[in-house]
Amino acid sequence: MIKQFSRHMACLLLAMICMATSALAVELAARDDVSLSIDPAFRMYQRNENEQALSFLRSYLLDHAESPYIDSAYLLMARILLEEQKAEDALFYLQRIEPGRQTSEAILLKVAALQQLGQLKDAESLFSELSEESFFGDDLALYYQCRAEYLNAKGQSLQALVVLSLAFQYTDSRFHPGFYAQVQQILSQQNPEMITEAAFMFADTPLKDVVILFQARQALEAGEREHARRLVQPLMRQADLVDVQIAAAKMLDEIDGTAWYQRTIGVVLPLSGRYAPFGELVKQGIELAMANNPQSVQVIYQDSGADPQAAADAVRRLVQAQRVMAVIGPLTGDAAMQAVLQAEKSQVPIITLSYRDGLPQLGRNVFRNSLTPRQQVEALADYAIEELGLNSYAILYPDNKMGQKYAELFRAAIEWRGGDIEQQRSYAESATDFRRQLLLLKGEDPDAPIDDIPQQLPAETDEEIMPEEEPIPGWPTVDFEGLFIPDYADNVALLAPQIAYYGIENVQLLGINGWNSPQMLSQAGRYVRGSIISDGFFAQSPDPQVKEFVESYKERYGEVPSILEAQGYDSARILLDVFADSTVQTPQQVRQGLARVAHFEGVTGLQGFDDSGEAKRTLFMLKFGRRQLWQLKGLPETHIAPALSPMFE
Repeated sequence: MIKQFSRHMACLLLAMICMATSALAVELAARDDVSLSIDPAFRMYQRNENEQALSFLRSYLLDHAESPYIDSAYLLMARILLEEQKAEDALFYLQRIEPGRQTSEAILLKVAALQQLGQLKDAESLFSELSEESFFGDDLALYYQCRAEYLNAKGQSLQALVVLSLAFQYTDSRFHPGFYAQVQQILSQQNPEMITEAAFMFADTPLKDVVILFQARQALEAGEREHARRLVQPLMRQADLVDVQIAAAKMLDEIDGTAWYQRTIGVVLPLSGRYAPFGELVKQGIELAMANNPQSVQVIYQDSGADPQAAADAVRRLVQAQRVMAVIGPLTGDAAMQAVLQAEKSQVPIITLSYRDGLPQLGRNVFRNSLTPRQQVEALADYAIEELGLNSYAILYPDNKMGQKYAELFRAAIEWRGGDIEQQRSYAESATDFRRQLLLLKGEDPDAPIDDIPQQLPAETDEEIMPEEEPIPGWPTVDFEGLFIPDYADNVALLAPQIAYYGIENVQLLGINGWNSPQMLSQAGRYVRGSIISDGFFAQSPDPQVKEFVESYKERYGEVPSILEAQGYDSARILLDVFADSTVQTPQQVRQGLARVAHFEGVTGLQGFDDSGEAKRTLFMLKFGRRQLWQLKGLPETHIAPALSPMFE
C-alpha cells in the first residue's frame, strides 16, 4: 500500500518546489561577481522559463566547474528537475554536492526526490536530520509537505492533515496546488467517520474547503446531485485554494452535464505592492465604465501585486474557477507576459494593458490596449513629414533601453517616409549638462578651448577675405529642421534651456508622451513653446466623448483622469459592446467579437484591433503653448512603416 501511495504522490509533492526559493533568492541578491552568478537562470525560473533556465545551468556547470557558486547551480538545477518530475536527474545533481557542503536545503530537496521515487525508507533516514527551525517561508511549506507524506505512509493520516494545515501559517504564498491533491489522496483512504471528524477538526482552516469538496464528490457518486451542487457552488468564489475552486467548477460541469461560463469580465491588476497606485487608477476607469453599463455583466478583480507568477495564477483562477469570458490586464511587462501565456493556454481572450514588445503575437486570444512606443513614433513621423513638411531630422536620446528603442523606431519611421536623419547623439541617463552633445549637433568641436579666438587680424594676403555669411532669419542654425528627444519631462526640462543657450534655433522640437507633465510647463515653458508630442489621451481635448468621460470621472472621483484610467475605461467599454450581443455566450465568441470591432470611439483613440491583436487607434497630437498644451486638428490616418528587427519588436 505504501508503494502504491508513493507512486500516486509522485506528482503531488513537488508543486511546492517551484515556490521554495527564498533562501536561494537572498544568496543570489548578495553576489558581487556578475560573471559567475547564476542569477539569470534564477530569473528565468521565476518566469516559469524552465527550459531556458536548464540550458543556462547546463552550460554554466560545464564552463564554471570551479565556481564558488557551483552548489547553488546544482540546487537550482535540482529544483527545476523535481518540478519537471525528473527525480532521478535531480538526485544526480544533488549528490554532486560534497557531503561537507550539504545544507538543510539540499537535504530537503533530496527527501522530496526520494519520496517522488517511492524510496520512503531512504527519505525517512534523511528527513530525521532536518528540523523545521532550519526553514522559513515556502521552504518551510515544502518541509511540511514532506513530513505529511512521511506520516501518512506510517498510517498517521490525521496527523498528516494537521501538518498540512499548519503549513499555511508559515508561507506568504496563497497558491498551493500540491496541498489540494495531497489532502484529497489522504481523505480517499479514510472511512466516513474519519471524514466527518476531519471536517470538524479543520472547520477554521483552509483544509475545510478540500474536505467539503471531497464530501461533494461522495454525494455526487451516491446520486445526490443537488446536495453536491449546494456544497460546491460556494467554493468557486470562497475557497482559499485555487485548485479547490477549479475542481469545484469542474464538478459543477459534471453535475449540469455541460461546461458553463459567467457573463463576467476578470480583471488582473497590481492592487497591492509598489504598483498598486497605478492599478487603482485603472480599476477606477473600469468601474466608471461598468457604472454606466445597463447590462448584467459583472467584474471580478484579482490582485497580481508585483509578482508575474501571481498574475498567471490570477488568470488561471478567473478562467478555470470563476469561468469568466474575458480578462483585462495586467499592467507591467513581466506580469503581462505570464498572464497572456496563461490566457492563451486557456483559450480565453485577454486585453493586456502593457506595452511589452511582442505580446499580441503570442496567440489569437491576445489583444492589447496600451500606447506603444511604435504607435507614438509612427503618428509623430506622419505629422512631422505630412503636415509640417519637415525633411531633415536629428535624434538626441538618453543612452538607456528606452531611448535606444525610440531612436531606432523614429529613424525607421522617418526614413521609410523619405525623410533624412542627419545626426543621432546620445547622452548619459543621469546627465544634467548637455553641452558636448549640443555642440556636436551644431558641428562644433566641444573640446576646443572656449577662449580660442584670434587676437589680431591675419596678415595681408592677395586673397579677398569673405565676410561670414549672415544667418537667414527663421532658418535653423543647424543642418536639420526637427529634433526628436524621447525622454521624460524632468530631463527635457533641463535639456530644453540648454538647446537655446548653445544657439540651436528655429528647430521644431518633437517628443513623446513623457513630456506631457505640468513640470514641463512650469520649469521650461518658454523653451518648449511650439514643441509637438504624440499621446494616447488628452484630458483637455474638445472631443465630445473625451469631455463626457472626463466630466463623469471628475464627478465620481473628484480629480482629472490620466491615460491609465482612460485605458481601463476603454477596455471595459469595448468588451461591454461585445457582450451587448446576447448570442455571445462563450470566450470564443467574445474573441470573435473583439476581432470584428472596427468603429469603436474610445477616449484613448481606440478604434478596434488589427489581425495581430494590436490596437488600432488615432493618437492625439499636442502642441505646447505659453501656459498649456493644445490639441492639433486634422490628424491624418497613420501609415505604418515596415516592421523593424526582432530586437525592437
